[in-house]
Amino acid sequence: MNWAQSLSHPGGGTPAEHPSTMDGGALAAQILQEQQVKYVFAINGGHTFPLLANLRSHGIKLIHMRHEQACAYAADAYARTSGTPGVCSVTAGCGLTNAVTGLCVAGLTGSAVVCIAGQHPTTEDSLGSFQEAYGAEICRTFSKFVKRVIDWSTIQMDLRQAFREATTPPQGPAVVEIPTNLLYHGDEVSKQRRGARVYDPDALRSQGDPRAVERTLELLLSAERPLIAAGDGIFWSRAAAELGELAELTHIPTYTRRAGQGAVPEDHPLAVCGAWKKPFTGRADVVLAVGFKFWSGEHFGAPPTWNDAARYIQIDAVPSRIGWHVPAEVAIVGDPKLVLRQLIDTAKRAGLDFSRHQLAPWLQEVADVRASYQRMIDERERGTRESVPVHPDHLARTLCEVIDRDATVVIDSFTLSGWMTQWLTARFPGQVVDAGPLAPVGHGVGMAIGAQLARPGKQVVLVIGDGGLGIGGWDIETALRYDLPIITVLWNNSSWGPSFEQMPLLKGRTDPFNMLDNIRYDRMFEVLGCHSEHVAEPSHLRPALERACTAGRASLVNVIGDKRIGHPRLGGNLLGSTQV
Repeated sequence: MNWAQSLSHPGGGTPAEHPSTMDGGALAAQILQEQQVKYVFAINGGHTFPLLANLRSHGIKLIHMRHEQACAYAADAYARTSGTPGVCSVTAGCGLTNAVTGLCVAGLTGSAVVCIAGQHPTTEDSLGSFQEAYGAEICRTFSKFVKRVIDWSTIQMDLRQAFREATTPPQGPAVVEIPTNLLYHGDEVSKQRRGARVYDPDALRSQGDPRAVERTLELLLSAERPLIAAGDGIFWSRAAAELGELAELTHIPTYTRRAGQGAVPEDHPLAVCGAWKKPFTGRADVVLAVGFKFWSGEHFGAPPTWNDAARYIQIDAVPSRIGWHVPAEVAIVGDPKLVLRQLIDTAKRAGLDFSRHQLAPWLQEVADVRASYQRMIDERERGTRESVPVHPDHLARTLCEVIDRDATVVIDSFTLSGWMTQWLTARFPGQVVDAGPLAPVGHGVGMAIGAQLARPGKQVVLVIGDGGLGIGGWDIETALRYDLPIITVLWNNSSWGPSFEQMPLLKGRTDPFNMLDNIRYDRMFEVLGCHSEHVAEPSHLRPALERACTAGRASLVNVIGDKRIGHPRLGGNLLGSTQV
């Protein structure tokens, strides 16, 4: 049976006649079911019909998106909020190239995403085949695993290997291309190659060297200004409870970042928040980094953000990440959850007394800096409450006061990211989702959909700019179609960036990066059935947000913002921490 014939017989044969025969799509769906996949984010295409045709029969729900980029974004956010792999599927050629930015975001954030892509037949390489492209080569630079399936007998093994690679440290995207002459082909299941068993993460955890654990406790006990820094590794190993227990046992201030943000709730007395971290990261004399990556947002571990005279201890499941950015004096290769438990149990058995940390000036500084910072932003925001157009400081504070304490917040606005960071209190890992180091815009709606499916019954709040909405906004229709009550708060400043007053390099040298003023996006999405609000006056903001949060369906609050106001710390410096 050739590809064209198979379009009307997607099983590659009649199951009643050949119960032991499956086509490639059924084989792939079987692996997804085996891995307990609940959702596949996809856009249909002839190159992937056999897979899509077999999802429902294997208990998997198809979430059909509006753009392949959003498929990848949704899978990424699903992974970074559920802690289990997110799966997307795209058709050949343009389908895969459309998904590349989303997959690259997953690569740079270390997210467990599996992408199954269609591809032209292997027999048509370099002949000008329909939608011919080579996704494995395109995605290789940012993916953890790429594979072009070249033989029908390895479809299931290759997919199992994709899940193995995506979910084991360091987590990352796995891309599997299945050419149509293999995906549509039906044959005896017994011909599938065995191998690449996928293990539960608990089965692959390992403890650290006991001698390094003891040395770590010695350094922490003797430190005058100790600090714990915890990152993505805490999220993926589900180690929030152990992190909090160690922090409280040792009375050590703890800074959490990326997917680990909130592992020690940011309203906890020991929590150091990113907005006011530098007095602590820059002066700590001993730093215990747990699953923590010193990426550009951390200035690569360099001063003055971090203290180059500090003694560093690194715990990571991946040996190559230890000593990568900072010269770790103590290296512990192991699962963060188990190593933290080792530290706690060893300290208790030895009767180590950390009580002096509790009374030290260092811990009092945390309380003092927190209180001083809160007074500063409170006074600053009070001065913006009557501003017209709405000031981002007032929007961020009001939103953070209105939403639920356990709401998942997706950030898709350069300007609002800085203001939200100053007002939002993260209370559990995976609560805040953004686009990470790649920092595109337009990811927010797709990510909100993935997060809402991962956290049914909980608020998912998207903060997005009008630039991002223009790129990815139409997937609000997807949220409506699947009854996903995501709350979209739009910063509509009719511009791609702050005014040129904050970008002197460009002032007077090019045209402004503006859009049509005050577009009524609320009316556009109201037509689709979205609960919509329009806010042009600050007095209307809180009631509009409250109505959106209780609407019970996808909602959009169109806030007319002040284009003259940029990011609170970076202004017009879109390069962030990068030096030029």
